[in-house]
Amino acid sequence: MKLKQIDIKGLRGIKESLSLELNGNSVVLYGDNGMGKSSISDSIEWFYTNKVAHLSGTEIDLKDALRNASLEEDFVSEVGLKFLKKIDFDTEKILFTKRGKLEQDFTVKSDEIRDYLVKSKEENLLLRYKSLNDFVDIAKGDKLKYLSDIIGFSEVTKKKEVLRKAFTSIKTEIRNQNFEGQINGQKAILIDKIGAAVSQDKDLFEIIKTKIAPLKTKIEIESIEDIDELLKHLKSATNEKLLKENTFLEKVQTGLIGLQSEVITINTHYDIYYDEFQKIAADVEGIIKIYIGDLLKTGDKVIQKFHKEESCPLCLQPKSKDALRTEIAERLRKIEEAEKKLKAFQKAQELIKSISVERIKRIELLLSEPLFNFKENEQLKKELESIKVKVKLIETSSLVKPSSGDRIQDSKNTAFNVSDFLFLDDLVLRIKKLKQTIKKDNITEIYANISASKDAFLKIKTLEKDKKVLEKQSSSLSIIYNEFIKVQKEGLENFIDTFSSKINEYYQYMNPDEPFQEIKIVTMGEEDELNGITIEYKYNGNWVSPPQKYFSESHLNCFGISFFLASVDAFNDINEFIVLDDVISSFDSNHRKRFAELLFEKFSKRQIILLTHEEEWFRNFVKPLAMKKGWLVNEIKWTEAKGTHFVESQGDIKYRIEKKLSESEVDGLGNPIRQYLELSLKEICMNLDVKVSFRSNEINEKRMPDELINELKSRINSKSKALKMHFPTIERVANSSILGNLLSHHNPFNPKIGDLRAFWADIQEMERIFYCQKEGCRKTVVSFRNLDMVANEIRCGGCGKTKYDWK
Repeated sequence: MKLKQIDIKGLRGIKESLSLELNGNSVVLYGDNGMGKSSISDSIEWFYTNKVAHLSGTEIDLKDALRNASLEEDFVSEVGLKFLKKIDFDTEKILFTKRGKLEQDFTVKSDEIRDYLVKSKEENLLLRYKSLNDFVDIAKGDKLKYLSDIIGFSEVTKKKEVLRKAFTSIKTEIRNQNFEGQINGQKAILIDKIGAAVSQDKDLFEIIKTKIAPLKTKIEIESIEDIDELLKHLKSATNEKLLKENTFLEKVQTGLIGLQSEVITINTHYDIYYDEFQKIAADVEGIIKIYIGDLLKTGDKVIQKFHKEESCPLCLQPKSKDALRTEIAERLRKIEEAEKKLKAFQKAQELIKSISVERIKRIELLLSEPLFNFKENEQLKKELESIKVKVKLIETSSLVKPSSGDRIQDSKNTAFNVSDFLFLDDLVLRIKKLKQTIKKDNITEIYANISASKDAFLKIKTLEKDKKVLEKQSSSLSIIYNEFIKVQKEGLENFIDTFSSKINEYYQYMNPDEPFQEIKIVTMGEEDELNGITIEYKYNGNWVSPPQKYFSESHLNCFGISFFLASVDAFNDINEFIVLDDVISSFDSNHRKRFAELLFEKFSKRQIILLTHEEEWFRNFVKPLAMKKGWLVNEIKWTEAKGTHFVESQGDIKYRIEKKLSESEVDGLGNPIRQYLELSLKEICMNLDVKVSFRSNEINEKRMPDELINELKSRINSKSKALKMHFPTIERVANSSILGNLLSHHNPFNPKIGDLRAFWADIQEMERIFYCQKEGCRKTVVSFRNLDMVANEIRCGGCGKTKYDWK
């Protein structure tokens, strides 16, 4: 999409209105510093991004800064864009006062326009001088993020992080569940009950058949359901109370033995967490400083690029810039170390938290057993609860923030030791006595052993299944994650290779026959893990990095422009225009020339809005070449009365009007006709010494055509009978001027091209009255300065054949 017209009112330096008719053409605009040419780039940036980068800051209110300070409160500021052959996308973004506050909105808000604006935010439309070296100056990891955001790889990176977290989470879950420990505990039960740690159904069934053979039950054991039927059959002949107690005690014993086997793991991980916590707690201030890392990076950039004094730009105290940057570098190094400490702490914290939560769940499941309510089990319950208290202390400690000032339990208080599980000896004796009692009842013993072995066998199957599922997920995610990283890196590298070739092409175009060759962006990382990118180039045959090592400021700026233009080629799929705002301010003369040639040669298919304050470059090189290439050329001025405005000659306006009339284009025609009429009337009135009422500077510039026509007629009426004969023509212009006023403001009036042609013809006819039409006349203006005192006539200053009486 190319721009057809830009209309700006009341924004930045533009007081009332500034209209730039482009019709898809490129334009170069010259204006000295302070003339407000950046009002155009600011307005376009605000239109697309809802911000202006160089106006962002805690002390700046963007809306107040955008709106021209001299306007009345009810004035509606706006920037309107019209697109070539895309009228459905034409809209204005307005800034207006509502209930004492500045609000903003679009005048046309279709779904198409919303989608267009969202997509346009992803494109590179604007480059300013102060942004040239942004990519060069940022850190390697930030370079990766910057490029990733532009090309959509940031979303890919987010997905990679999701995969990594999922993969890590499953690995942690496998470790926390301690599947091997739990399975071994159940195998121990099988060995105790049936004499073998069987793993196949048929082996379990064969052993049970052997155990029940003396009972002659006639029940065939071929499935788990058959075992359930057997147990149901035996239950009626068993001591149910003894069975329940035995099952309960063995369940508690198995759970506690499993927990006891994990003591070393729990203690070790808590020791690690405790040490990491102490490191963070001892350096809370250093950790908090992590959050000012971005501020320090920005400060270093300001000192490097903008701050010229030997002082601190923040406190303004005298300070060597080199010493200041060295201090910032040291602080950033410490912040990097603090970030590593924080990551180690967070990893240890998350692990001990998940370990403690999982163990608490297991203990609470045991404590939910109904038999704990009986008096004989009260002591066992207390012992188990004491274990839970210790695990709970670990969990509570895992929730403490080091920055809170609170301290966590010393590992001496939370560590499990042998004494914590001494009560298991009593539990073992109790189970042994119970078994001896059960042994006296053969059927009860058989029932207890078969029931416990069945439960243990099924528990092993469940644990093995859960373990297999998690291991399969872990294996699959590992493959996906590793391949994802590989493809991500390959994809980015393929893009960067193409992207680098474009950057190098544009850079070499602006810097022919110089020692800096094969400039490219390269990825950084180990084992296919991408963690940054940097810039390399060949200098006298050797690879060098970074660019600042040998590049002059002019060379760095060339790289910045090359990077931006390559980005435009790569990413700008919707918009075909770009805005370049004063980007050559520190270029040497040769680079300026080559940059202009680059734009005209390599970017002839794109619409370029080029703003500059470099007068010599503009007048001696760019302007002549731009006009030859069919670009529009204009100059920008600022006055207190008009604000920022274009320097446009009457001839330029006339050319625009006649071009639009020849193409029968009504849109945007009224304003230039009105402007032309005002300029023409002012010149005619000046030539005839027409007196008008005094007005102050600003108001004097805003005199309307009807006022000038009335004073002109009054002057003619008192001075010339011959000119009075032309009043009908002047009256027609006066009547038609209403049309010009209507067309230069928003209203529902819809004129016909015929009306506008008639209006223009009236103006042309009026001008012929006051300008000599004789062929060969070189001074055509009819003026009181050419007054013949003898004949009492005024005439043209050339041939003298166009004359009127003048008393």
